[in-house]
Order: sequence, then C-alpha cells, then structure tokens
Amino acid sequence: PITTHIKLKKVSRNISKKKIVDKLITINKFFLKKLKMKPKIGILGLNPHNDEFRKNSEERKFIIPAIKQLRKKRVSVEGPLSPDTAFLDFKKKGFNVLVGMYHDQVLSPFKLLFKFDAINITLGIPYIRISPDHGTGKNLIKKNLANPKSLMECIKFFNNRNVKT
Repeated sequence: PITTHIKLKKVSRNISKKKIVDKLITINKFFLKKLKMKPKIGILGLNPHNDEFRKNSEERKFIIPAIKQLRKKRVSVEGPLSPDTAFLDFKKKGFNVLVGMYHDQVLSPFKLLFKFDAINITLGIPYIRISPDHGTGKNLIKKNLANPKSLMECIKFFNNRNVKT
C-alpha cells in the first residue's frame, strides 16, 4: 500500500503524487531486476467507486497525475481501479500487482484470497526482506496449531526465483 500502519482518517493527508510514483517505481524495478519480468500494475482509488472522479477527490489530485507520470516512464500501470471490485478479476486482467492507498484496502482481500499461500516482500531497503504474510501468532505458541505454509512459500520463492539479494 501507499501508506502503511496509520489511522484511516490520516490516509488522505498521507497520499501524494510523489509517494505514489516513488512506490510504484520501486515495485517496477524489483520486478525488472530481481524477477526478470515487466509487471502489470493496477492501482486502486481511495474512495468508493473512485468518488466518480470528483473535482477534489484524491483520485483527481494525486492518483491520476501519478499514473500519467508513471506511464511516461514506461511503467505498465492501470487505474484508478474501483477498490470494491479490483480483486475480483485481477488475474483475468493480467495484473501482477495491485497497489492500494492503505493497509486494509489491499491486505484484507489479499489474505482472504491467498490465505497461507501469501508472502510479504518489503521493498525500498538495501536487501530483500521476505516473511510469512501473517502476524507472529503468539497465541499459538506451544499449542501445535501454527500453519507453516506461508514460511514454506517464502523459502520456495527464494529457491524458485533464484532471487539474488
């Protein structure tokens, strides 16, 4: 997401064209350099139905200008996508990545769709950080209930992609 762990009421104040462009360029570079593929990126709007692109909406002020700038830099990006339906047919539309404006806008549907098959990749730091895409599970300690599948997916990602750190 463009913003991470902030209160919902602060999301709008923490979105900017620059932040969107910078984050999507980071994602694009990761795919090109580490995964050896050009990604198709979908970017979600902030408001329900993208607030129908009203004059002062975040879509008009930040998201659409960022998309235009990214396209000039040859980043394959589409949007703003309607947040309520973007995850329904992202595979059919060929997206490799969907980027939302805030944490739960993308993580909730992502976890619902992929459950324990998901991994978390942190970009924009000097090394590749990959972790299981779930919490620490402290409540599962010594109960023999933890599911290791996401951890195994992290290991498979490194092995299958031959990712160089």
